[in-house]
Amino acid sequence: MVLSITMIKKISSKQLIKGMYIHELDCSWMKHPFARNQFKITEIDDIKKIQTAGIKSLKIDTSKGLDIPVDNQKSPKEITSNHQTNKGTSPPSNNLTKIRKEAKQIKGHAEQAISNIMADVKLGQQVEMEQVTPVVDKMAESVLNNQNALLGLSRIRNMDTYTFEHSVNIGVLMMSFTKSRGMPTEVIHEVGVGGLLHDIGKALTPTEILNKAGKLTDEEFVIMRKHVVDSRIILEKTPGISQNALDVAALHHEKFDGSGYPDGKKGDEISIIGQMSAIVDVYDALTADRCYHKGQDPSIVLKRMLSWTGSHFNPQLMHEFIQCVGIYPPATLVMLSNSYLAVVIENNLNLLLPRVIAILNTKTNETIEPKLVDLSKQDKLKVISSESEHKWNIEPQKYLDLV
Repeated sequence: MVLSITMIKKISSKQLIKGMYIHELDCSWMKHPFARNQFKITEIDDIKKIQTAGIKSLKIDTSKGLDIPVDNQKSPKEITSNHQTNKGTSPPSNNLTKIRKEAKQIKGHAEQAISNIMADVKLGQQVEMEQVTPVVDKMAESVLNNQNALLGLSRIRNMDTYTFEHSVNIGVLMMSFTKSRGMPTEVIHEVGVGGLLHDIGKALTPTEILNKAGKLTDEEFVIMRKHVVDSRIILEKTPGISQNALDVAALHHEKFDGSGYPDGKKGDEISIIGQMSAIVDVYDALTADRCYHKGQDPSIVLKRMLSWTGSHFNPQLMHEFIQCVGIYPPATLVMLSNSYLAVVIENNLNLLLPRVIAILNTKTNETIEPKLVDLSKQDKLKVISSESEHKWNIEPQKYLDLV
């Protein structure tokens, strides 16, 4: 089967016309007036808003909207080619490489910040927002400007630093979730803070319980559960903390049917932010490798979580979360029905048919030049399974940065 190629073109904002599909605006999400980074231009006013915002260049997807007229083309850069090669993958552009490095640096800085804060809390010191705010600002820039980069990085795990990585991932996922729901910028920042600090109470949990390689006893579980109350108490004493940040920390173990802890709240007794954080926390925990279990594929986890809607989770929010992260989230390695190995780039309305980059013909074991494929536009081509990046010795993240 011949792979269909999706074309991404970088153009000047002066070349915009109605009917084009915006793939990426060349600026921070915080600095443009639209709810999403990707959308179709249906009104002239949309073009005026882009130009008024001072956006000089952007990327369009010609498979989802109009191309620039022939007489208005200025050799825009395309990220795909029309031929296969056995020479391996093309390196990303300097700009895309920079984006990937920045996302990794942000994640590393966030993990270090959480490590330092938890060490301070163990010594009885107060959490200082001055340590948190700069990190969240950087996370916001990355999530809101290039969400796929940091979401993809959230799938890179290290069991030895689970608590720190989990906290950063909750921050990233909560910010992405609130953004996808169209919630205000202020709320996006607040839940980022809440995500980073939601497990701060674990600084007071005995290490032998926190890192136990096996099932906790009933007595140990009672001690472990206390971290939620400890987190709330610590954050309530933190100057400048918001209610939304507190809700992430205090409510992420409450369940929709009232069977959660520490207070057994149910339904509307749990704030929307609290209900969202419960979904995000379980999702990240189940997809993570731990010392006592191997993380499950996101597609399997989401199916399990769907079966818990109405009991553990708010059904509407659960479906919205799936729309946000996708059944096959960015950076997931998948096998296509034509035996090509591919990396998921972003989701379509049909979450079973994402946009991917095909990278390897497994029948011939030949690498190909990375090719963008929109599965929603294919008659027969589809995802048949998630694949282990360790099995194939492939780093999906580097392909994510090709778009």
